[in-house]
Formats: sequence, C-alpha cells, structure tokens
Amino acid sequence: MLCFSLFLLGLNRAAIAQALKIPAETAKSIIKAVNRDGICALEDRRHRISSFLPPCPTQAEPITLEAADEHLVVDFGVEQPRLELPRHNEVQIRTVLLSMLNSGLLSKEQVADVIGLTPAHTLTLAKRLEQQDISVLIDKRQGQKIEYRITADVKAELIQQFTVDVMARGNTSGQAISEELQERCQITIPARTVRHHLARMGLPSIKHSLPELFAAVKKTSRKSS
Repeated sequence: MLCFSLFLLGLNRAAIAQALKIPAETAKSIIKAVNRDGICALEDRRHRISSFLPPCPTQAEPITLEAADEHLVVDFGVEQPRLELPRHNEVQIRTVLLSMLNSGLLSKEQVADVIGLTPAHTLTLAKRLEQQDISVLIDKRQGQKIEYRITADVKAELIQQFTVDVMARGNTSGQAISEELQERCQITIPARTVRHHLARMGLPSIKHSLPELFAAVKKTSRKSS
C-alpha cells in the first residue's frame, strides 16, 4: 500500500524501493499489478474470496413450471413463493405465462410446452398480448348461442325416431328427426343438435346394417315358430 501511495505522490521506483528497503523490481511489480488489477492486487491471491471486495451476486434459480392435478405451479426457486394457476383457467394461464415470457422470466419453449402451441406461434401471441391486451387470448368464435339440454328421455325419443326413420325409409336426416320430434312429442331440438348427438352415440354407422339385422332376426323368428 505504501509503495503504490508513494508512487502516486510522484516518487520514482528507485526512491520508493530505497525508502521501503525492497528490491526495485519488487516495487515495479507492485505498481504494475495495482495499475492492472486495482486494489485487490494487494491481497493474497491464494485465497479464493476477497476479504474486502463485495461478494459476487449468486445466480438466481431458474423459474420452472410444474403440472399438478388441478393446478399449474410456477416455481420461482428456493425460498420463494409458488404461484398456482387453476388448470381449467386457460385464459389466466396464457395471460400469466405470456406476460412472463415478455418479461424474460420464461423461455418460449417453456410456455409453448404448457399452452400447446409451437414456440414461434407462442412468441407471436406474446407480442400480440403486449400490443393489444388480453382480448387477443379470448376465443371469439361464436358457436351455438343457446344450450339445448338433452335429457335421457329426449335421447330415448331421439333413438326411437332414428330407428323408425331408418326402418321405414332406409335413411334419415337431422332435419327430418327434428321436425318429427316437434310434431310427435313437442320436443324442440335444432337439426344441428340432432346430428351432433346422433354422431356422439354412433347411430349413423348402423343406419345401413340395422334393417339387415332386423330382417335376419325376423327371418330367424319365423323359422323358429
């Protein structure tokens, strides 16, 4: 410390070495090291940690996403709070994760894996969220505006009418069944809903085999009698 202080006061290296009773080359090396490395050059380099410099900041734990049964858990690392998002709240999950992506807290691959999109599409959606707000995440496709509740009794009438139409005409349609249920049972079901439930029950797949099966069973019954 005295060597470098005397150097700053203007003494030459030879004078410094003579005053401190050290070799001139040692004085030269001390001054050169401090000029290059700063004050830490005066420390014992055998120690890994400086005794007076502030410690280096520890690297933060990476943020992870964990899928639980009912929640998506955002884990911020050791001794940090965990953010739990209900898995059925798709818009909430997308809003939070895409916002974290825009802030650099999550990678596009992490977010894409959770929301089921490609990384490129995820990045595009994140930019749109930043520019246009949460409305870009809401599905604006308008489907059926009235929810038609199909009870077990209505399904029974639906199957019965389907069967009668197939046996009587060999074919049927959603519109025909809709009109027949309205006339016969005063049940109002749109043709689109009729076709939807017929398909869910797999009835269209038997409309050709049903008459054949009925004929075969009827023929067998006659032989038995």
